[in-house]
Amino acid sequence: MRVWAIATEPPEMLEEFRDAYGLSLPILHDPRGQVFAQYQQEMPFATGAFPQEIIVGPDGTIVYAHNRFEVEAVRAALDAALAE
Repeated sequence: MRVWAIATEPPEMLEEFRDAYGLSLPILHDPRGQVFAQYQQEMPFATGAFPQEIIVGPDGTIVYAHNRFEVEAVRAALDAALAE
């Protein structure tokens, strides 16, 4: 399994965010929102709320998307994707 964060914010902000939360995962810079567009997620939620969690399964389809960080829901989605 590979885990990345993908964001449109400037790289300096992403580094500050990663450091503030002690994250070790790579945060990829997507300044034009090309990844969201690829998954037809230009604005995944009508509120435009960030952060947004999107889990992409091994076959490239979205298996989970939400705009509130819910640890148990993310864990369940990851477990289900890994079980396939």
